[in-house]
Amino acid sequence: MEEQQQRLRVVFQKLERVRFISHLDVLRYWERAIRRAELPLAYSQGFTPHPKLAFAAPLPLGFVGSAEIVEVTLRERVTTADFQSRLAVQTSGDMAIKTVHEVPSRGPSPQALTKMADYEVVLADASKEEIDAAIADFLELETLHWVEQRGEKTREYDLRAAVTTLRTHQETGGVRLSMRLACSQDLTGRPEQVVAALFPDAGAGIYTRTGIILAEVSPARKAWRLRGRYL
Repeated sequence: MEEQQQRLRVVFQKLERVRFISHLDVLRYWERAIRRAELPLAYSQGFTPHPKLAFAAPLPLGFVGSAEIVEVTLRERVTTADFQSRLAVQTSGDMAIKTVHEVPSRGPSPQALTKMADYEVVLADASKEEIDAAIADFLELETLHWVEQRGEKTREYDLRAAVTTLRTHQETGGVRLSMRLACSQDLTGRPEQVVAALFPDAGAGIYTRTGIILAEVSPARKAWRLRGRYL
């Protein structure tokens, strides 16, 4: 049965009206939509079977996502066009599918492959020149010890190491800040922490995750490393 399974990578959006829906609710949303579409969703074995839905990285509550990733494992094969058209009928525009393509069924989970993420936010109450100067000072740092307090949990990490790029663009209503941050099991940067470090007095709009960067696995490279030659 496992040999017949198919794994599809779905890129979808989570827009402003549903930005306060939790990650667990998003998982349930996709499970129900797939079942209503009568697609052969695969489930884990055991006393409490779980749907085989794997997300690249949970989107923080209150954030908008324009290119979120979930991988869906099916018991039987379907075409990507059939999958997308049948599921589109069961989903709203706030959680609409953007693309679907097949990935190896035995490959790493998307969460294990996630390396970086792109974010955007509009900052008010500060000029582009002021924000650019703060960015320049930040990028010159070798390290920046940061303490993040969330409820009773405290996390300490190097915020500077979590930032790859920072860019600004002037637009009506403020300055759009674009950033690429680490988003892996070893190090994850949060965009609101970057804004707090750069310009804490600047009011921030809604944070949008615009992309998730995965470390794609090359079958040829993997074969070379395992056996010393390409197969």
